[in-house]
Amino acid sequence: MGKLQRLGAGWGSWRYLAGATAKEKSWLLGTIQHRAGYGAWIAHLAKGLSDKDFLLEFESESDPWGKSRLVGQKIHELTLSFRKLTDNQRAELAAQAESELRIGLAQLIKDKTTLKSLIECVDPPSPPVTVQ
Repeated sequence: MGKLQRLGAGWGSWRYLAGATAKEKSWLLGTIQHRAGYGAWIAHLAKGLSDKDFLLEFESESDPWGKSRLVGQKIHELTLSFRKLTDNQRAELAAQAESELRIGLAQLIKDKTTLKSLIECVDPPSPPVTVQ
């Protein structure tokens, strides 16, 4: 599965927030305040790039520059269509991205808990070493 097929609103939102945490605190605060706008855009982008016709055309293209051109044209079309969306439609997309993010984080927490319990079963913690 290519990178375009794995793109989703939740994943994009996660990458956006994770990237911001590595930067200055002021940028992080701005990012959190304007997360809904980005969530709406990434949900629209992910939906548009996962269009089956576009993916078939993308996968059939063998030239890397041709693939780049296709992606650029599609993003341009999506940008124009995003500008035409109403505030309610954007809010709906933002809610979808937030929902996917929460579901993904819940799954990540569940997986982490399961992994920790499996590690404890296989490799129990060693007793503390006393200093002599």
